[in-house]
Amino acid sequence: MSQLFKIHAIEMEAKRIRRAGPECVSYGVWNAILSWQFPVVDGYITRPQDQHTSQSGQKGYSDLHTFHYPDGENKADKFLITQCKRKGLEGRKSVWTEGAEQLRQYLSATHKTHPVKSRKLVYGIVTVGKYMRVYKYSDAQRDVVDWAPHGVKKGAFLDILNKTDQPKITKILDYIRDNH
Repeated sequence: MSQLFKIHAIEMEAKRIRRAGPECVSYGVWNAILSWQFPVVDGYITRPQDQHTSQSGQKGYSDLHTFHYPDGENKADKFLITQCKRKGLEGRKSVWTEGAEQLRQYLSATHKTHPVKSRKLVYGIVTVGKYMRVYKYSDAQRDVVDWAPHGVKKGAFLDILNKTDQPKITKILDYIRDNH
């Protein structure tokens, strides 16, 4: 099992995610997960409530946006957006659809800032309570698509407290870190 899921504070916070609880608990859990997986000492920053301008010119705020300043460069690669929704809504298809639509808007806006030949991969995670689902932005479809690395089922809903899902979550995050 990954060291990530052996961290007591992350486990305790994840267990505090309650059906009627606020989204901020999920923000804390995911901020900790992303900060562990994408450490600041390696040039990563995860910004809460990062502002974006969507295609219609309206401003939106992603819950967590992870950046990388590779090898001391002055310009950051924006490669991962995480949208958190509160527990109790995980069974509602509309909540997952809304999260994916938010990712589409934000990742599309982020991706279009780079020339086509120099575009890098950009990913998104939607979390609802303790469940997560992973996406990648597709230039060809101009949309987010279900994604997972080899050995993990695309479109899967993974539970951060489930011991069987934790290695899959770690594999996903490792892949994103190593291939953005």
